[in-house]
Amino acid sequence: MLYLIALLIPPLALLLCGKPFQAILSAILWIIAWLTAVVFGAGFIMWVILAVWAIMVVRDRNTRKFIEEARR
Repeated sequence: MLYLIALLIPPLALLLCGKPFQAILSAILWIIAWLTAVVFGAGFIMWVILAVWAIMVVRDRNTRKFIEEARR
């Protein structure tokens, strides 16, 4: 479910993973991406980059959680 959120709303996924500063930066870039998508049509590339970034953070969180459980 968090992967779907990361794909659609990257700043929210970063916030849910416990990365508030990354979420703020991502939100700023996400807003810029939406504005440039409306005006210039180039915001799609930035949105893809933000989605990949959020998916990588979610994946890292899941991996760290798996490793912690394996250590117990």
